[in-house]
Amino acid sequence: MAAPAATSSKRPLLSLILESVYSQPGNALVRQAFGPGLSAAYRLTDQLSVIGGASLLGSRAGRLTTLSFGLQATLDITPVEPFLDLAVVQLGPEGRAGYSLATRTGGGADWLLSKSFSLGLAVRTLAPLNGTIVVAGTEVSLRFVVRPGALR
Repeated sequence: MAAPAATSSKRPLLSLILESVYSQPGNALVRQAFGPGLSAAYRLTDQLSVIGGASLLGSRAGRLTTLSFGLQATLDITPVEPFLDLAVVQLGPEGRAGYSLATRTGGGADWLLSKSFSLGLAVRTLAPLNGTIVVAGTEVSLRFVVRPGALR
């Protein structure tokens, strides 16, 4: 039997993502919100990962937290890795943004600095699933990705 061909499956399974988030999640009081975010992605295949995260945003209306869970699809594995993501997001405290549950779709790209680190940018749109707002704003985040398994 022939040995299986080498693939990019030697890439680490876990990625930790530190984000600097600018968000326009809702009504006039939270039209602009800034803050840090932290996410983790677990690679299921070379192209598909499960991703979950949280962010703490400050706005004129006060603190706004987001919790998200979804999927991220990597489109190409080169020095620049474009991706698409789809997630469900819970915003709190309830009612501050005009809704508390939304879908988040977006895309971006990460630039591989080394096998352990990447720097990237993501742009996402929030679509409320409940509440009084029909159209929500966007999120832009600067991402720093660490792959702990590649640090050895």
